[in-house]
Amino acid sequence: MKPYSDDYNTVLKQAQNDQHKQARPALKKKPDAKKWADYETIIIGYPNWWASIPMPIATLLESYDFTGKRILPFCSHGGGRFGQSITAIAKLAPNAKIGEGLSVHYSGGSSLSKDVAKWLEKNGVKTK
Repeated sequence: MKPYSDDYNTVLKQAQNDQHKQARPALKKKPDAKKWADYETIIIGYPNWWASIPMPIATLLESYDFTGKRILPFCSHGGGRFGQSITAIAKLAPNAKIGEGLSVHYSGGSSLSKDVAKWLEKNGVKTK
């Protein structure tokens, strides 16, 4: 509901403060709960912040029942790969199956499209 700042240093401070407090920021928009049953696989993307998930992702994970769902995580990072983020996801969605994740260094480079396509194929996600 309350966006993080557009200023990089400010957003780092806001996000780190949220993480220290284990805050659960309200989300402006969430998937329709009535349609939730229609999905078997949930793809969740996020930046790796201080070796974990951003707190808005924690809010999302606690907002739905992931029983019987498969979560495919992907994250961007500055060198820390997944850190403890997959463990955090598994704790917040204990009844979900966590598929193989994809970690992308910064913007992913020139091979990003191919890397994403391979990752989706490896996880059995049809793109067409």
